[in-house]
Amino acid sequence: MKRVAALVAVAACVRLAAQPSTDDAARLFERGVTFDQFLAKASAQRDVWLRTASDGEVDHEAVQRLTRARGDLRLLVIAEDWCVDSAHTVPYVARLAAAARVELRIVDRDVGAPLMARHRTRDGRPATPTIVFIRDGHDVGAWVERPAPLQDLFFSMATNPESAKRFADRASWYDADRGRTTIAELLALAAK
Repeated sequence: MKRVAALVAVAACVRLAAQPSTDDAARLFERGVTFDQFLAKASAQRDVWLRTASDGEVDHEAVQRLTRARGDLRLLVIAEDWCVDSAHTVPYVARLAAAARVELRIVDRDVGAPLMARHRTRDGRPATPTIVFIRDGHDVGAWVERPAPLQDLFFSMATNPESAKRFADRASWYDADRGRTTIAELLALAAK
């Protein structure tokens, strides 16, 4: 019985030790690259990255809202160039951050693993993109994976064949949305 109790105590310590500290975000931010540096090296989904990165201006009202919420806000994006959702969202976020003078850095999923473990999808997966909000050097929240309408389609695919079809063609949804839903969701989080 003592052995079982000792193993449980060790397991609890391991779980506690595995939890990322809230200052991981600030430390990882310093290891990140700018959006331009990331884009220069992106090879997978390159045409999508370039098209999305050059897709017009960010809404002036969105820039003003983020500027008002800015304070000491920094954004750490965990993304991969092969990720469809990253390619369709991160360029808009980067453009908004630049326009509002909010520092943004990008790290890959290996570097950002501790933060992805903390900020999982509704079904418990670590996913890219994960956009972490950093204030006063601390992780204060995150936006994860994709906009709510697409996330709802994803979660309803098992029971609704129409959702599965629509989700399979999510690139068309992203193209029509042009980052508006992602930006709205990020602004709601930034204002908290």
